[in-house]
Amino acid sequence: MSGGPFLRRTLGAIADGFVTSPVFRWTWSAPGRGNVKHKLLEIRPADAYNVADMMIGQYLLAQRLVDTGGTTPFAVDYASDEWFDELHSFSWLRHFSAVQDEGSKRFAGTLAMDWVSRYGRFSKKVWENKLTALRILNWVKHFDQLCFGLNDGRRAVVELSLAEQVKSLRVRINFEADPACRLLMRLALLGAAVALQYSKEEVSQLLERTLLSLERQIDAQGLHRSRNGEMQFLLLLEMIPVRHAVTPVLPDASKVFATVLDKMHHSLALLMHSTGELSFFNNARSVPHEMLLAVQSRANNNLEIDQGEQIGGYGALLGAESKLIVDGGAELGDDFRQGLFAGGASFEYSFRNDLIVSNCGPGPTALGADADLFLLPASHSSLEIDYRGAFPFKSNTLLQQHMRANRTAMPKIDLREMRVDIVNKGFEVLTGLTHERSLNILAQDGDALLGQDIIRCDMSHKNAPDQFLLRFHLGSGVEATLNEGSNQIELKLRSGAIWAFIWEGAGALIERSVRYSAHKGLEPIQQIVLSGNVVAHSEVVWTFMPRT
Repeated sequence: MSGGPFLRRTLGAIADGFVTSPVFRWTWSAPGRGNVKHKLLEIRPADAYNVADMMIGQYLLAQRLVDTGGTTPFAVDYASDEWFDELHSFSWLRHFSAVQDEGSKRFAGTLAMDWVSRYGRFSKKVWENKLTALRILNWVKHFDQLCFGLNDGRRAVVELSLAEQVKSLRVRINFEADPACRLLMRLALLGAAVALQYSKEEVSQLLERTLLSLERQIDAQGLHRSRNGEMQFLLLLEMIPVRHAVTPVLPDASKVFATVLDKMHHSLALLMHSTGELSFFNNARSVPHEMLLAVQSRANNNLEIDQGEQIGGYGALLGAESKLIVDGGAELGDDFRQGLFAGGASFEYSFRNDLIVSNCGPGPTALGADADLFLLPASHSSLEIDYRGAFPFKSNTLLQQHMRANRTAMPKIDLREMRVDIVNKGFEVLTGLTHERSLNILAQDGDALLGQDIIRCDMSHKNAPDQFLLRFHLGSGVEATLNEGSNQIELKLRSGAIWAFIWEGAGALIERSVRYSAHKGLEPIQQIVLSGNVVAHSEVVWTFMPRT
């Protein structure tokens, strides 16, 4: 870990601890209340049935259903961290815009007052910066729903809490070490400034700072430097309403905002499969399809990518009806290293409405320290190494070295050959092994995917591995069956289509695996593992092909 980001995080945490201490926190008292005069746009779909479920104590948040037994959800202490975050972000507030009867509408005010009575003043966990930024944005989008049925006194209490949350972001933003969180805080402050009708000069100053953050965090092609597709989605989800609100106030400056948005929409499209789902690279979790559609439907430009594109360390290649996405493992800045995975030379492949090859995604926080296993090469459709005896180094050493060695790796696309090439040097320093991968889409053969893996090793290296393993984690619902007689693996896709996997240069097994699912948590899937003894030079060729 480099000294710069680590030092900034350490000093930032110390400073944040001071400004959030009771000694300093009294200065947060806002001079006025958070009187929302202009609502922000909501682009997510709303569903009145969700409100009906909430009123009987059933809260479906972060794709997890928690039954509170009719008691307040804010007293629940047994749900997942993801469920907790969505509850306290108030993302569910939008559903109250779809209800008609007054009883249901008043329930939002009941929940608001319950939250304010418990957490209206600073709470370290509930007032965490990212959570507070999202809560402010959701409140100013739906403040009328939040306060429906409240008398003037109770509404004033909610307004005061909003003002103090805005003040907390203003005080803490310079101590936040996570760039993406800092950008969300900028968006929340800008959105609140428009909603609370700050002066034009104040809004202009906040917009200028937001644009500066975007310049630092979004690369020239529109990809957030975290390289996390889910973060790209979340930023777009909040940037669209804020940009919509700012445009009437500062139309000229907002044009720069709109240009960045267009590029970001395009980069998000590159990371989406032919199935419409988001690819699983670098800590990205699954995002509901209707939410992705809600965001991408707001794009002003054409979302279709070229036949082959390289953006921010990713390469994407389009077949007639398929899409290949490859991760080189690149790093786009020291401050954005923390969320990266050791997925160099990993890929995902989709055909029509079927995801055929995937990665495992992030490990749920409920796994504790074991969630870090999902950072390693083994949880990606790429190369792994093994030893007959004990592993000669710790997994954390492998993780750091793997990412360091691939920090400048970029996939190379040959459109004439419909091929993506990538070199994976993640194991070279520790073991003397290098990995070259070529992936071809054969459109003339029904979008079959042809792969070639060349593995070279300096056998004199003291940690030269004994075995190589090429892992192919299969998509959800794909059933693999080994046919030893024909030396191939039959794949029945979720749609019912039949594909085959053939190979040479290695042995093959079908093993169990898991994939993160927003709906099911860790979902059991299968994986194909090609393995062999490590020698000075090995070549493995394989093909995923449709059966007619």
